[in-house]
Amino acid sequence: MTSAKLSKIIKNDREYLFQNYGDRLPVCFIRGNGSLLYDQDDRQYIDFFSGIAVSNLGYGNSAITRAITDQANSIIHSSNWYFNRDQIKAAQLISELSFPGKTLFLNSGTEANEAALKLARKYGLSTSKKRIQIVSFVNSFHGRTMGSMSATGQKKIHTGFGPLVPGFIYLPYNDPKAAARELKKNRNIAAVIIEMVQGEGGILPADPEFVDTVFSMCRQNRILTIVDEVQTGIGRTGKIFAYQHYGVTPDIITIAKGLGGGVPVSALHARDDLASYLDRGSHGSTFGGNHLACAAAAAVLGEMKKKNFMNNVERISNFMFDRLEKLRDELDMIQDIRGMGLHIGVELDRPGMPFVTRALEEGLVINCTAERVLRITPPLNTRLSTVRAGMKILENILKKG
Repeated sequence: MTSAKLSKIIKNDREYLFQNYGDRLPVCFIRGNGSLLYDQDDRQYIDFFSGIAVSNLGYGNSAITRAITDQANSIIHSSNWYFNRDQIKAAQLISELSFPGKTLFLNSGTEANEAALKLARKYGLSTSKKRIQIVSFVNSFHGRTMGSMSATGQKKIHTGFGPLVPGFIYLPYNDPKAAARELKKNRNIAAVIIEMVQGEGGILPADPEFVDTVFSMCRQNRILTIVDEVQTGIGRTGKIFAYQHYGVTPDIITIAKGLGGGVPVSALHARDDLASYLDRGSHGSTFGGNHLACAAAAAVLGEMKKKNFMNNVERISNFMFDRLEKLRDELDMIQDIRGMGLHIGVELDRPGMPFVTRALEEGLVINCTAERVLRITPPLNTRLSTVRAGMKILENILKKG
């Protein structure tokens, strides 16, 4: 039953806001603590979603809170007309945690991907063959602005917004033969953009053979590799960046979601020599990399650097996968368990949204993607006791069918 407080919130939402998010789930979170959320009536929920892998350090994290508070008390924004020590600090940490290179800060994942696509086009046009095409993969998701939406290999994202930006090729995901064939014969390709785990596509990890083929063919043909780490980066898959599972180093990575711990910030990080393609006046952002955003990013990255941080991710991941595999043995409705680290998908033989709603009623926050895949992405520093309690709720609702 909807409370009076929630009824008023829903009424005001419909009166003042665009309804592009459809029917929101019937809850309004007003505060959080660790891996717990509290709604308008102060009811407690266990968070297995992290706001789409954004709140990787949970809620009320002392390092992030201190960094944001200190920064708000000094300076929040100046402009990219001026030097910014907070940008430098965050960029240095990104280089240390990924590969040596240059960083451009922006505001969201789609903006980071737009910048990467522009860089790739600029690079391709500098070659003797004036390459302009960019390869993406079926069921990918790279954002909702025009360039990144056009790079997304899902018709449902494109519908109603044509004509799309031209020059994109969609190849089947995890098909090394198709990738090798196209990357070998097509001399008009400037770059490949790839997710190491397709999130909106159903939490589908890339096969090692597929990744090896793509990267090998790109090296042979001077094609740039862009790894979209918007959802997989910042420790989500059990390593700081998902590409690190595969023994490859991309030319470009894009980062967002977990980077600011909830503060909007994203980044394009590229090898040093590629930075020159986005030269003076070629790209920019008013708010991109302001002092507050970069202070938050530096705090998050500092936590990632701590010696034992990723050990907790591995421990919790092993526990959750073990419990889920045992549950699959019991329930025919579970078709597959897949993912990496704490980026987990549970594929069902039926629509997943009814289970998302039931979980919420029982005090557990999960999500559904690709219609039948329950998406489970708890904060990376979640305690085992909290995970046990959350898994008990999940198991009960699935067993009830």
